[in-house]
Amino acid sequence: MWRFIRSHSSHRSVWDPANDLELALYASVFGNNFLHYGYFPELPVDPETISLATVRRAMNDYASLLVERVQPAERALDIGCGMGGLLARLCEVGVRATGLTPNLAQADHIRATWPDIPIVNSTLEAAPGAGLQPSFDVLVNAESFQYIDLHSGMATVRNLFAKDATNPRWLCVDYFRLNEGARNKSGHLLLAFEAALAQHGFAVREQVDITENVLPSLAYGRMLARRLALPLVRFSVDKFFLRRPFLAYLFHEWSVRKLDAVKLDTLDPDVFRRDKRYLLYTLAPR
Repeated sequence: MWRFIRSHSSHRSVWDPANDLELALYASVFGNNFLHYGYFPELPVDPETISLATVRRAMNDYASLLVERVQPAERALDIGCGMGGLLARLCEVGVRATGLTPNLAQADHIRATWPDIPIVNSTLEAAPGAGLQPSFDVLVNAESFQYIDLHSGMATVRNLFAKDATNPRWLCVDYFRLNEGARNKSGHLLLAFEAALAQHGFAVREQVDITENVLPSLAYGRMLARRLALPLVRFSVDKFFLRRPFLAYLFHEWSVRKLDAVKLDTLDPDVFRRDKRYLLYTLAPR
């Protein structure tokens, strides 16, 4: 029991990958190994026309944006590699890819699924101490740099390029806040990110705004939450209290108020469009 309590209170993934809730959810819902937004080259008008197959294709198209910017035989590090979907895509085209993740369950999942792909189980900042050498032509952050400190992260990225790299570059695709007052605080402030790039000596070779192309992912998630998830929760709550009148007397009205108060602003495309930009950068050290 003591080991059980310690492992639950540590806030770390210590379970077998088969039992990791995040892996199980994504594997069962999407049937792939991606943990990012989808990229929709053609924008759907109505989220109800989107299917799971459409989302899977969009997630693969998102990975293609990065794969097409890496050349065969180049040495690439996928920072925050998630479940390894991008790593597998890179290896398919002949890239010598290595994965980096601080999540133990994700690292074990990748090792079991693609045993030939090198995996380092560490944060980016601690990676050099974990044995990761400056041996890469390309470093990739696919919706993962938002979790990394700006300055220590950029300094570490610079130090991981190989000395013999002829075309060193950093591919960073993520969303950024436009102002401090954004309702959802996730993502770096765009102005701070751009200032840090200049401070750490990165030149912007390419900046592509893909905000509109990823927003259908949010619209689809919001539609599922409003049309499926919340109604199912309400149904389950009402059914539970229907046969438990005493508990219903104590808690039913409170439960209904809580459900009615649920906001889906984080899945609202208009809120995202107002507060954030989803950008694809190709960056080169000066």
